[in-house]
Parts: sequence; C-alpha cells; structure tokens
Amino acid sequence: MLGVCVAAAAIGLLYVSARRAVTVAELEIESGVVRVVRGGIAPPILGDLRDVASRPPIRRLRIRILRSSGRAEVVLVGEVSEQQAQRIRNVIGSVPLARLANAPRKR
Repeated sequence: MLGVCVAAAAIGLLYVSARRAVTVAELEIESGVVRVVRGGIAPPILGDLRDVASRPPIRRLRIRILRSSGRAEVVLVGEVSEQQAQRIRNVIGSVPLARLANAPRKR
C-alpha cells in the first residue's frame, strides 16, 4: 500500500512540474483588475490586457498562457464574453512566444 501511495505522489509531482514547464504565465481578473499569479508577461501586453479587462469589466476570469508547438496557447476559465475572449487571444497572439517567455518573472 505504501508503494502505491509513493507512486501516486510521484506521478502527481511529475504532472505539476510538467504543467509548470509549459506555462508561460497565469493571470487572474476580478472585477476588471488584472493580476499576474504565476510567471511573467511583457508590460505592454499586460497594459493591453488591462484595457480589455476594464471595458466592460470582466467579473472573474483566469488566463493561462501555455507553450504549444512553438506558439502561445491561451486557456480562459471563467466568465467572459466571446468578443472579449477574442480580444484577449488577439493581444497575446500579437507577440512572439519568445518575447512573452522572456518577460520578467513575478517575485
């Protein structure tokens, strides 16, 4: 039984570390306010995302930017209109992944 628990814990840790390796940044929006939760993102892109989030204010949204085949993949979880979701994808997609990935990390 102990072996099964150790194996399950090892698989869990491997999953978490693999997930973090492909995550460029994770942001949270609450009432139109954008906050970087994990990773880093270029200041001009963050400013553009703040504009999108504030008009009209997004109530609650989590944005995860992942590396996927050399491109940035955007995962949105929460309440957002289709128009704002597309604007968010356009803002993030307008920047090369290398520029997003090389942004200063949150401390």
